[in-house]
Amino acid sequence: MIDKFDQITEENIKTLVDQFYNKVQKDKELGPIFEGAIGSGAKTWEPHLNKMYAFWSSIMLTSGRYQGNPMQKHLDLPSFDLALFNRWLELFFEVADELYVEEISLQYKQRSSAIAKRLSFAINTLSSK
Repeated sequence: MIDKFDQITEENIKTLVDQFYNKVQKDKELGPIFEGAIGSGAKTWEPHLNKMYAFWSSIMLTSGRYQGNPMQKHLDLPSFDLALFNRWLELFFEVADELYVEEISLQYKQRSSAIAKRLSFAINTLSSK
C-alpha cells in the first residue's frame, strides 16, 4: 500500500493537479473539452497546470498565489454540458482519495464541490440571459 499524504503542501498539491489532469486528458468526456480549450502536448498544458498549482495552493493553503478569475475563464468557454462538472468531480475525488488520508481528501472534496456548484450555477444563470 502506498503511503498517503497526511498534510497539504505545495509539493503534493502539484502531485494532485498533475495526476488529476492526466486523468482528465485521457477521459473520453472531459478530454476533448480540455483539449479544445487548452490544446495538446506538455508545452500547451504547462501554463494551465501552473495556474492550477497556484489556484489549489490559494484554496487549500490560503497562500494567495492565484491571481485570476476562474468564473470568467469558465464563462468564456464554448458551451458545454454542465453535467460534466459531475464527471470532473468524480475524477477529482478519485485522485484526492488515492493521494490523501481521508480527512484531507474530504477537505478537497468539500472545496471542489463548492467550486463546481458555484461555477455551474453562474454559467447556467448567465448563459440563459
